[in-house]
Amino acid sequence: MRKIREALRLRSDGFSGRRVAQSLSVGRATISEYFRRADVEGLSWPL
Repeated sequence: MRKIREALRLRSDGFSGRRVAQSLSVGRATISEYFRRADVEGLSWPL
């Protein structure tokens, strides 16, 4: 859950998916999935 929150925060700060993935040490596909699910649910930062 912490990584998802941090990913959404970094996204709101203007970081690219690639940069978010590098910052959190996860794959780009994982970040893309986090962003897709957040968009479907209407989530953004701040939660």
